[in-house]
Amino acid sequence: MDPVVRTFGETFANIALARDWQGVHALLAPWLQSLLGPEQVRAFFEDDYAAVLKESGVDEMQYPEVPYVSGNDSTLVELRTPSFGGPPPIPPEVTAENFRQWMKVQLQCSDEQADVLDFDYFTEVWLIVVAHEGGLRIGYWVHDPNAYVPPGPPQ
Repeated sequence: MDPVVRTFGETFANIALARDWQGVHALLAPWLQSLLGPEQVRAFFEDDYAAVLKESGVDEMQYPEVPYVSGNDSTLVELRTPSFGGPPPIPPEVTAENFRQWMKVQLQCSDEQADVLDFDYFTEVWLIVVAHEGGLRIGYWVHDPNAYVPPGPPQ
C-alpha cells in the first residue's frame, strides 16, 4: 500500500478512536458529507460498537482503543463487478481516476479489553480512499461489503 494512503487510513482510525466525529466527517468526500452529518458519523461507529457489545452480553458502552489498517489490492472495476451477491453500489463520483485504495480499518480492543470482553474488535470499516482536491478523502464506506446499507439517514 502506498505510504501516503496508509498514513491517511491511520489518521482516519485515530480520529475515530478519539471520537472526533466532526474530524471524521471532514475526511469524507463531499458526496458523503452531503449525506451524513457528524451525528450520523457518530452513529455509524457507535451503533456498531453497541451491537458488538450487546452480542457479547455487555450492556455498558465501551470504546475501542487500538487502530488496525490494512490495504486490499482490489481494483475499482473488481469492486463494481458482481460476485457473491455483488458489491454494494459505489457512488458514481468514485472513478478510476480518483480511486486510490480499497482499505479495511478495524478499531480493536486493547489486550486488556479483549481479555474481559472476549472479542477482538468493535468495528470493521471497509472504505474506498479517493483523491479529491489535492488530498485524500473517503469516497465510500461500509461495515460489511456483503450486507449493504446505504449511507445517510435511516429510511
